[in-house]
Amino acid sequence: MKGYPQYLWFVVLALLLVCTGCSNEGETEDDNNQHVKVEGFYVKGLENVNARVEFDVEVDAAGTYTLHVMGYNYSKGTATCSLYVNGQKQSQLEFQEQSNWSEKMIQVSLAAGINQIAFQRDAGDNGQFYLDYIEID
Repeated sequence: MKGYPQYLWFVVLALLLVCTGCSNEGETEDDNNQHVKVEGFYVKGLENVNARVEFDVEVDAAGTYTLHVMGYNYSKGTATCSLYVNGQKQSQLEFQEQSNWSEKMIQVSLAAGINQIAFQRDAGDNGQFYLDYIEID
């Protein structure tokens, strides 16, 4: 990530490793009984209402940034998850049924300094998906 403190990656990695829903499984089976190859760490467990994963990101200046989210929908139909920035719900992300990881790009307004980005399963969300990483441009 250009222009961001190098320790940010360590914070994100630490959050992913500490997360109780994290996995480094080599292969998993989706709802369509298809085996999906996955490598490295990713967040799972967002299928339960109020399940949440949070990231602290730091930016030098207030403004609109592009949030890149890599996810994998392993349920039938569309999987959704709510996006929160600094405690305020911003949108509901949709991950279409697929056989590969896909990247979502969302415009978010961030304040100068540290901001909290969270992905939460609200009562109105559905489906199941894995969260691989986020990145801010």
